[in-house]
Amino acid sequence: MADQNWGDDTEYHRAVGRAWVMVAVASCCSVMAVGFVVLAVFGVGVFVALVNALGG
Repeated sequence: MADQNWGDDTEYHRAVGRAWVMVAVASCCSVMAVGFVVLAVFGVGVFVALVNALGG
């Protein structure tokens, strides 16, 4: 971006805005991925507890 010949601040602010949107999207995806992992681990724990309760 250093080589860009910005005509005025409008183009620059649009580029910065797009960058922040991408950061927000990436952050949401990361949070969702961590949430899925936590739910998967919790689900496995509940399943193991259920099997132990029914088996013994």
